[in-house]
Amino acid sequence: MKRIFCIVAAGVVVCLAHTALSPSEPLHFRLASDPALKGKGKENQCMDYALALSSRLAANGIHGQLIFYRWHIRNTPIEGSHVFVKYHLADKTEWIVDNEIPHPKAAPANASPFELIFLLSGAKSAPVDVELEKGLTHLGYF
Repeated sequence: MKRIFCIVAAGVVVCLAHTALSPSEPLHFRLASDPALKGKGKENQCMDYALALSSRLAANGIHGQLIFYRWHIRNTPIEGSHVFVKYHLADKTEWIVDNEIPHPKAAPANASPFELIFLLSGAKSAPVDVELEKGLTHLGYF
């Protein structure tokens, strides 16, 4: 009985992975959504994911930028930093993604980094202060 359960569970996992990374999706989408990519879906591994994804994108002729920022939840001692990937395709579309969301999101052309941060988070507004790390972001082109 235990063996049958393991076989069924493995089959379900394979089907879900296949559905998530369907060959009908564009290459950039599959690369950014790959759950096997280092840091994908793992807390505190945004840098690992951003570096791994930017390397894969660049190897496939897709270029962009890493956007670094610091955040602080107002009226609390809670703060941290984060990095996400912004890239553009030959059709002039722009996309953003990080290790915390399953798939990349289309971004408005010429959106400011702050607009991209809030688009990525999905929050309309939050009691969070955000500060770009301009030095790192400036060096983050790939």
